[in-house]
Amino acid sequence: MRTMDHLDILSSVAIVIFIISALPQIIKLLKNKTARDISLWMSLLIAAGNLLMLIRAIVINDVFFTVNYALQLSLWLTIIVLILKYQDRNKGHFG
Repeated sequence: MRTMDHLDILSSVAIVIFIISALPQIIKLLKNKTARDISLWMSLLIAAGNLLMLIRAIVINDVFFTVNYALQLSLWLTIIVLILKYQDRNKGHFG
């Protein structure tokens, strides 16, 4: 069993940062119950990129990046669902 090296520590910190970066958007969506200022297309593109990188991480058997992209993908899918949920509500008020 190998020990964690500097690259593993760097990857772990990056994973935490990437995961934390999506949480404020989810909290804002849940709190405000509006998706007016959030781009669905950007969220879809980020989720698609995460999906492709997740597939790559699985194929090359990289545990750190598999965990990272799996968690990021789940967070961005949550954001997409919330955008779609609150987008319809906004159309009645602004559309």
